[in-house]
Amino acid sequence: MADPEQVTRHEREIGELRGKLDALATKEFVRTVVNEQTRELNEKFDTINKKFDAMDQHLKDISDRQQRFKGIGQAISFGLPFLVSALALVAVLLK
Repeated sequence: MADPEQVTRHEREIGELRGKLDALATKEFVRTVVNEQTRELNEKFDTINKKFDAMDQHLKDISDRQQRFKGIGQAISFGLPFLVSALALVAVLLK
């Protein structure tokens, strides 16, 4: 029959090995969960990035239109007095 001290030592070693296996399993589980969550977050950030890129493009389009209208407004505000003066001059010369 086996010595009780030897049985106790084997049980302790088996317990230690089980503990190490549980720790390894836990580490692997945590790695798996962290990798999964990281992948999900990256997908969400990519989606958000695409939305921000679309919004950025829309804002750029609006800014371009605003600049065109500003240019048209400046042309009218500077050109209109010259046009009025030219018409007044033509009216005076035709009399």
